[in-house]
Amino acid sequence: MSQVVSVIKSAHQILRAGLVASAILAALLCIHSSANAQDALQLSIPPVESAETIVAESLPQTTTTTPGYWIVSSHASPQHFDESAPVFCPSVTRYDHGTGFRRSSMQELMQSILPGVPVSVFCHGSFVSWEDVLNESCETWKWVHQACPDQPVQMVYFSWPSDRPIIVPIIQLDVARLGHRAGRNGFYLANFVQQLPSECPVCLVGHSHGTRVVASALHLIGGGAVEGYVLRPGPYPQHRLRAVFAASAIDHDWMNPGERYDRALCPVECLLNLRNKCDPALLIYPLRYPFAGGALGTMGFTRRDRRDLGSAGQKIQTLDLSSEIGHGHYWPNYFQRPWLARAIRNYLFF
Repeated sequence: MSQVVSVIKSAHQILRAGLVASAILAALLCIHSSANAQDALQLSIPPVESAETIVAESLPQTTTTTPGYWIVSSHASPQHFDESAPVFCPSVTRYDHGTGFRRSSMQELMQSILPGVPVSVFCHGSFVSWEDVLNESCETWKWVHQACPDQPVQMVYFSWPSDRPIIVPIIQLDVARLGHRAGRNGFYLANFVQQLPSECPVCLVGHSHGTRVVASALHLIGGGAVEGYVLRPGPYPQHRLRAVFAASAIDHDWMNPGERYDRALCPVECLLNLRNKCDPALLIYPLRYPFAGGALGTMGFTRRDRRDLGSAGQKIQTLDLSSEIGHGHYWPNYFQRPWLARAIRNYLFF
């Protein structure tokens, strides 16, 4: 019985956790990416600092060099796609240090963006309530400040409707349903990124099913289609893009050629995968349905994946956190470790 309870708890953790024109644009983007692969990789792949080195350093105290951050929510946007293209209907919340949360607007957010300063966009996983969003976004903001306390931070916490009741007999159905929903919300994340100034480098950080939102968004930005839909033709700002995946609840091969998000690596300079081979929630990830693939968060990019990815595989780095995170899956397991923010600061701050 204790083993059953353990499995259920582990399952709960993961749950938190013009077509022609578009096709031509996608082809050009990937060709351009491949043609400049070697030069870009030499210049853009940032180093990831080891845990041992950072833990040995004296960590700075949390500071507030910027006044606050933003929460952008897609809860009011369509979650069941019909015959029409998805329409992003964002709601915006502002957090100001010292005064707390207040309702805001996309116009105010965009007017506040400092040109040239990187924007870090965090995307949570499944089974995250609005209360969790408010609490964890604030802790994430403090965590990011600890990475580079003397640099300004422009942080956006992207929230999608993932809060669903857990009913154990149909828990796998809820996982599958929320996984599909995460992929659809990639449209809204991609739309948000397209509204940011081109002068601002952007780092997309996803946790658990949030990595599916990010992978979907990058796939769409790269010219791909999700559920038969593509982004409307531009022109759109061209950003420097980086990505960080934590406890990634997507199949390890979904970014390979011919797979679900095979254009996700086209628009990014580099992608960092935080791997945890001990994550109990992701160890049961393949039980979603027969013959499901293993999770990227536990398996990482396999040797075969890297071979299939070819030169695009050179954009990928892996940081193994198995010994540091251990049997943990929730986002707090990550942001409660100040040294980890410093390990990935070259991704967050470019």
